[in-house]
Amino acid sequence: PQHPKQSSGINAEYGGPFTSQDSLSYEPLKDLLEKVRDEHPDVLVLLGPFVDTKHPLIEKGDTGDMTLEQLFQSQISHISKNVPDYTRVILVPSQRDAVCDTVYPQPAPTTTTTLPSNVTLVPDPCLVQIGNVSLALTSTDILFHLSSEEMSHPPGSDRMGRLAGHLLDQNNFYPLFPGSDDCNIDYPHFIKHCFFDHQPDVLVLPSDLRFFVKNVKDTVVVNPGKLAKGAGTFFRMRVKGGVGSVTENTYVNVVKI
Repeated sequence: PQHPKQSSGINAEYGGPFTSQDSLSYEPLKDLLEKVRDEHPDVLVLLGPFVDTKHPLIEKGDTGDMTLEQLFQSQISHISKNVPDYTRVILVPSQRDAVCDTVYPQPAPTTTTTLPSNVTLVPDPCLVQIGNVSLALTSTDILFHLSSEEMSHPPGSDRMGRLAGHLLDQNNFYPLFPGSDDCNIDYPHFIKHCFFDHQPDVLVLPSDLRFFVKNVKDTVVVNPGKLAKGAGTFFRMRVKGGVGSVTENTYVNVVKI
């Protein structure tokens, strides 16, 4: 099918994780995919975990008739079949994914499912170019890790902007040493894969901290919140074509599912 809303800009939606704490039915994911079918974004970014090791049912081994691998493959297949082929889908794994390598940086997950050409599995972290817009993506909660380690800061400063600014100042997805106990860092690969080779236009930093959208050092920084947490949230981004910087032409809404 043809894209019903062609434009010179970019529409994008971001969300994750995808399961409520009392079920593995993936209802938040299904709700998000319904919105994708209605709203026709150019890009959909899904941030893991897809099979969360900290989910109560998975911790108890209560996954019904499916193995963890089968549960993961079924969700990848479900996503692939329920997104229009004019929407580019980017799937970012998490160190909390039960069937992915628990190391940072984390390689792209593998799948036995034959993926359509519009669906891409990427590593965590990664830089992705969509048209003239550079997206920096990670599922690792560096904002929370940094917030736990800050020893001093200017009084009255913007906390979230300050934390995100550390990444941009150091051109680094994870500017913390030593890292959190929750982050198993492979330092030789970290040096190769966790630095920006240019400042991104958009930096996506999902976190347990409160969702926000900010212009930090001329980069749009977004914490989309959690899709499967209370009144779950995701964010919708529109980058208009035309004159001016990407930051000046970007509009973001945090949306309750």
